[in-house]
Amino acid sequence: MPLLLDFADNAIKINVRTSKKARRLRLVSGINGVEAIVPLDYRAEELQSFVSSRKDWIIKTSQYYSRLKERCGGIEPDTIYFLGSKYHFHVVKDKKTSAVVSEAMKVITFHMADRRRYKEEMQEWYKEQIGRVIAERLPLLAGRLNMKFGKVSIKSQKSRWASCSKKGNMNFNLLLAAAPLEVIDYVIIHELTHLVEMDHSSRFWQLVKEADPDYKKHKEWLAIYSPVIKIR
Repeated sequence: MPLLLDFADNAIKINVRTSKKARRLRLVSGINGVEAIVPLDYRAEELQSFVSSRKDWIIKTSQYYSRLKERCGGIEPDTIYFLGSKYHFHVVKDKKTSAVVSEAMKVITFHMADRRRYKEEMQEWYKEQIGRVIAERLPLLAGRLNMKFGKVSIKSQKSRWASCSKKGNMNFNLLLAAAPLEVIDYVIIHELTHLVEMDHSSRFWQLVKEADPDYKKHKEWLAIYSPVIKIR
């Protein structure tokens, strides 16, 4: 049962989730609000006291994500991002798995045999889409920069958009399919530059800038939208 806290002018709902693994009370914050993760044997009075002691942090983080929602044009449960645009999505039961993108309506319809597996199917679709973009853009940009790369993998990664090994092998996050093409190009350029400079030195960023003069804008897009890019 959620808690509703009234901090002066701020009425904030905190969802409560019990966890077998939890050994203590913990608060986490995200685009969907503040959540209290509690042990199975927690006491309501203890939780209320703990939450009240963190009120300044709760208000600050709630205001941050509220501003973020405004900058992203609002967050809705039935939306996903694809190539920089926000789409509503529908899941339809069908014998064959497919996806139909309506650019005019800004709707993506996913057809699948088991609607309960829609998140897995959407993840596979993202992986397929970014795979096609990387297959086209990576060789083109590598040729332009006169660089050679190794193996390429598309993965589900929680904390990175991409990575590059010393051998030149590259991993790209499947959720990168949510970003605009120019932002995807920036990520590719970023990783290609690591073939020359493995760290993020001033020389590294100068090389990135030479290849992508608007790299700061593209980097900022990722910083702004990374909290909202997920399969809901």
